[in-house]
Amino acid sequence: MRRHATPDPSAEQPLRTRLARHLVLWLERVGLGLAAGAGTLGVLRWAGTSWTASLWIAGAIAVVVPVAAWLASTVPGHEDGAR
Repeated sequence: MRRHATPDPSAEQPLRTRLARHLVLWLERVGLGLAAGAGTLGVLRWAGTSWTASLWIAGAIAVVVPVAAWLASTVPGHEDGAR
């Protein structure tokens, strides 16, 4: 079992590498949000929802998805041997 004081292995990497990984991670989250928003917009327009309502809902989805992905990343994961 890891101790809380154990440093993160990525903390030993150079600053440039850590920043690049952080940037790519957030770009992936934002891209996922945009894809979810665009898909939602398409489905809502196909269903006959007005443009205004569709844009508001799709915009909300495009914001909620990256925030939910960030929030999920703060939850501790399973240990390799735990069930």
